[in-house]
Order: sequence, then structure tokens, then C-alpha cells
Amino acid sequence: MAASATPVCPLRLGAAMGRPCTLALASVCLMDEPLSNLDAQLRQQMRADIRALQQRLGMTMVYVTHDQTEAMTMADKVVLMRSGNIEQMGTPAELYESPANTFVAGFIGSPPMNLLPAHEGRQLGIRPEHIRLGSVQEGLAATLQSIEYLGAESLLNCRLEQEGNVIVRLPGRVSYAVGDQVGLVWQCEDAHYFDAASGKAIV
Repeated sequence: MAASATPVCPLRLGAAMGRPCTLALASVCLMDEPLSNLDAQLRQQMRADIRALQQRLGMTMVYVTHDQTEAMTMADKVVLMRSGNIEQMGTPAELYESPANTFVAGFIGSPPMNLLPAHEGRQLGIRPEHIRLGSVQEGLAATLQSIEYLGAESLLNCRLEQEGNVIVRLPGRVSYAVGDQVGLVWQCEDAHYFDAASGKAIV
């Protein structure tokens, strides 16, 4: 609000100004999905504004959201819950890079981690950006089902010969076509393993 503006109760302001003004009055904030009713463009701007205001005022904020983008971009620490139970607590990077179980792996990330059956009662997890395409002989055989070109990246939906689908994220535009036979290849250090029965990460 400009310095010359007439003082107004925050409750009488619109969403774009009322929420930041209300936030500025608090030392500890409990926020329950405050951006859920805003359009996408305003929601993106408000995420940045709330984060900047929180850092400037040095306040503690407990922020409830079902939107992982809000959690990952705004939080210093994330507590991911399911049915009232804490599945994992840590920094956004910790949840993304070292998920504690298959629920966290499948929830964090857009698109989420690919989960595939593996040997000896395990599940294999691999992030879409950690997969590259090679020949069928080189990697896990799959058929390209669809391509989503998003400008800076492309998302490729690959159908495995055995069962299931794998999403691959590649930079920019790709030269592949729907129906191509490809091999899915990744580095061993990028793979995650989970117990198939409990879903817990195997470290």
C-alpha cells in the first residue's frame, strides 16, 4: 500500500492486497491454503510476495497446502502428512532427492518419480529427468506413447514391454515420434530402491 493511501482495515481490501496486509500484522502466522481461490497468475505472484514478506519480517509461518509447488518453493522445511501421520520431514531438497517411502516419491515432483517393480521384493524409483533414451538393446525396452512439448522441455510417456508406463523429461524439443521403440537408460547412482511390502526406502 502506498504511503499516501488512506488507512483501511485489511478485511475490506481485495485478495491481492488484503492478504499481504493481514500477514504483515502477525509475528507467527498459521495459514490454511490461503491461495487456493486465486487464479494461477496471481497465485504465483502471491507465493513470491508472501515468501519475501516472511523473510523481511523474520516471522515463523506454518503453511498448510495440498499444492506441492507452494510447499517446495516457499518452505524452509516441509512436513508431508498422510491421514494425520507424518511421512517425512525435511528441506524441499531432502524430500525430492531422498524420499523416505513410495508415498513421498510419488507425491513430490511434477511429474513424480517413476516407480517400477524390481527383484527381491523391491521397487525401483527413478526421476523423469534422470532417464535418457537409447537403443532397445541399450536399456529397458519401451514404446513411445505420447510427447508433450512444453517449450523448455518435453515429457515423453513410454510404455514398457512388460507392464506400466515411464515418464521421461528431456530438454527442449525432441526428434522422436509416437510409436518409436526406445531403450530407457539411467545411472546407477540416480536409482532409488524401496521395500515393496512396506514402501520404505532401502538405504
